[in-house]
Amino acid sequence: MADYNVQVSWSGKDALSDSDAGKVISGDDFHTEFTAVKTAMDSKADVASETLTGTPLAPTAAASTNTTQIATTAFVDASFAKKASPTFTGTPAAPTAATATDTTQIATTAFVQANTPAASSSTLGLVKASISGTTLTIATS
Repeated sequence: MADYNVQVSWSGKDALSDSDAGKVISGDDFHTEFTAVKTAMDSKADVASETLTGTPLAPTAAASTNTTQIATTAFVDASFAKKASPTFTGTPAAPTAATATDTTQIATTAFVQANTPAASSSTLGLVKASISGTTLTIATS
C-alpha cells in the first residue's frame, strides 16, 4: 500500500513574495498533487470488503462478552469447551438414538432404558457345558 507524499512544495510557494512569478499555482501543480492523492487512496483496501492476510491481531474481549466485535482465538479458547474431553455442566441433552442403534454416537439414558432387557426372577442354578467335537451342550440343574 502506498502512502501519500506531498508532491508540490506548497510551503516554498508561500514563502515567495506576492510579486514572484514562482508563487503562482498552476493547473499542473494541482493535477500533480491530486494524482498523488488519488494513487495513494486507490492503493488502500476498502474497509467494507478488506481481506486480511498474515496474522491480524485484535484485543481479546473479556469472558462472556456478547457483542459483534472480533473474537480472538484466545477468547474462544477461554470461553468455550475444548473439543477433546469437555466437561459438561447442568443437564446436557442429546437426541435419543433409535432402538438397537450400534454406532459411536452418545447414548442417552432413554436409549439405555429402551435397550436393557427386563430382569428375570428365575434362577438357573448350576450350568454345565461340554464340547464334543463341534457340538456344544449346555445343561442346567
